[in-house]
Amino acid sequence: MATNLLTGAVLADYLPITAQQFGRVLSGAAQGTLALNLRSDISPAMSLVNISAVTPRRSVLWAFINGACAWNGVVWDWNHESAASGMLPLGCQSLESVLAHRLLSETFVFTGTDIFDMMRTLIQYAFGKPYGQVAGITYSSGESGLTDSITFDGTQYQTVADAVATLVQGYGIEYSFRPYQDAAGNLRTNVDLGYPALGLPADQSGLVYTFPGNVLDYAFQATGSTSANSVTATAYSYAETGIPYAGTAQDSADLAAGYPLSELAVSVAGTVWSSDSQLASYAQGYLPQVTDTQLTPLLTLGAESYPQIGQTVIGSWAQFAAASPLHPPRPPGKPGFQGTGRVVAWTAYPPGEGQPSEYVKIQLGDMSAMFRTACECPAGTGD
Repeated sequence: MATNLLTGAVLADYLPITAQQFGRVLSGAAQGTLALNLRSDISPAMSLVNISAVTPRRSVLWAFINGACAWNGVVWDWNHESAASGMLPLGCQSLESVLAHRLLSETFVFTGTDIFDMMRTLIQYAFGKPYGQVAGITYSSGESGLTDSITFDGTQYQTVADAVATLVQGYGIEYSFRPYQDAAGNLRTNVDLGYPALGLPADQSGLVYTFPGNVLDYAFQATGSTSANSVTATAYSYAETGIPYAGTAQDSADLAAGYPLSELAVSVAGTVWSSDSQLASYAQGYLPQVTDTQLTPLLTLGAESYPQIGQTVIGSWAQFAAASPLHPPRPPGKPGFQGTGRVVAWTAYPPGEGQPSEYVKIQLGDMSAMFRTACECPAGTGD
């Protein structure tokens, strides 16, 4: 289905769309690669309606999985390459991408304000600009319990997406634009906010992934090249003629475990700072995103595998167990790897030309602390 971004009016229903992939990700915008079919058996009049319904910048596509509204995204581009192909490729991004197209052109001063209130204020500002509304937006209530004083400097003209990212990185909160249908069947998008995290705990989510089992394949991705156990945040005070500030945070547990020092500097722009301690707090909030070897297993599930993606709450914790050549079974008959991680992103790959079978990829995160255990050799085994 396609709707108008500003008004929510339905532009077309049951569109002949071939989807290569679409998905969602925590605290950011996810890509969608789809194509409008311009088949010869579709009347010229209907083709004109369909083509108009996917106009870049104006149109929002909605995808349903087993009747549940699972994804929506703005059509930003036509990636057309061939008229003879009879296909119109569409470049889409989930609705969070709109924040990158709104400038923070006013100064916002928050004093002793809850971080969730800051987030809602910034997003509502972005969607409250003339011709900037997004139809069907709703907001979660509640507070994070984190309060601080921070000024976003409008003279820097940063995007609202960057301002929101400052809060996410500095305070460890999360957000997600979740598509849904209300009780009356109207299409809506809710701004979910979470601290310390969105989603359900493992004992409530019902998410259990096993290989072999409901998982067809998995990639055990471990990235140490971008990790850091010492983060230094730097910024300038625009209010005091460019006075530089800096603050550092270190992961003492990682260093004590015998891992060498790895330093990272991050520059924070668009906000007004008044002390080194503020930057140290920001660095402390940023550190968990990069510390330790980043372990992010990527699971591949079949289309009919349970749990269904349409009922998976992003951010929820899941149990994962695997036995494979990388993770040989451990005595007595235990999986080679067992752990819990969060569903931080998912991508659906519907069937289509060149893609005969449907499958889903589940990205797990927050498993870095288990990496060392996964690499340990059990006592009494090996040479």
